[in-house]
Amino acid sequence: MTDMTGKRNVTTSFLLLLMLLTMPAEGMLRGADDTVVDAAAARKSDQGQQQQRIVLDQQMNGIFLGGGDIAQSRQQFLDRRLLQVAALADVCGLMEAQRRKFETAARLDTARTFDGIEAVRQKYAGRTVDLQNPAGQAEWQRFQQDAMAVRTRLQETGGPESLLEKVIAQILDDGQRADWRREVELRRRHQWQNVVDTGMSQFDTALGLTTAQHEAVEKLLMDKPLRVNDAKVRLHGGHVTPYICNICKYALSKLDQQQLKALVNDRQWKTLGTFVEQGRAFAAHLKQQKMIVEEGPAGAGDR
Repeated sequence: MTDMTGKRNVTTSFLLLLMLLTMPAEGMLRGADDTVVDAAAARKSDQGQQQQRIVLDQQMNGIFLGGGDIAQSRQQFLDRRLLQVAALADVCGLMEAQRRKFETAARLDTARTFDGIEAVRQKYAGRTVDLQNPAGQAEWQRFQQDAMAVRTRLQETGGPESLLEKVIAQILDDGQRADWRREVELRRRHQWQNVVDTGMSQFDTALGLTTAQHEAVEKLLMDKPLRVNDAKVRLHGGHVTPYICNICKYALSKLDQQQLKALVNDRQWKTLGTFVEQGRAFAAHLKQQKMIVEEGPAGAGDR
């Protein structure tokens, strides 16, 4: 009887061992914790894939509208143009017919700009690009090129290339043009003073200028102003101060270098000379980006 029981026990043990040996290894090792780990890994994988997918509607909303509503952005853009018309009226005493012409130019500028925005928005509306495949990468590059073209138009509309700016000289009479020209020169000098003030604050910190040195360098810069495209500079947002400092360094490079060097000591010149070289190096970029419109005062027929 004992032998039969022993045999049955041995047989049972053997069968259990056989089942364990043939069971898949992953079945033996998996537990509740493994399910949690797998779920976390899946979420991480999904997040990684999502980061590679770009919703173009969201990109356009941020690039063109600053995250706002299209109608609100359009109205704000038009309001800024109409402020220029109001300034013309205050300075030049516009007749009603002249004012209507300027307001029409302001609306045409706005329509042209937002028609360009809408064309791009319609082209890419509802599209999501996947940067993990070549087709998605190519579409993303096309989108960036189209977006850059619209941004360029936004910049030009606020600057000297806008329709409103171009028709000023045609609509005003001789006396009004003279009044507006004086106003423009005062604005430019004030604008250039702001650029010089920003640059001089950096120069003071880096060189340790005395009050007399500060005033002398500032006078040289103010005597030879550059014409800055304020609309372009504003669009650089948080990068405004670095750009203005580089514009000021470029202005240093346009000065008489012997006259400039005579204002500082040898220690200061080592740093100031470096700023001058940086200004020369940055000149091509400033001109390419149209940060500098032209040098010196505007001509008689300009604006």
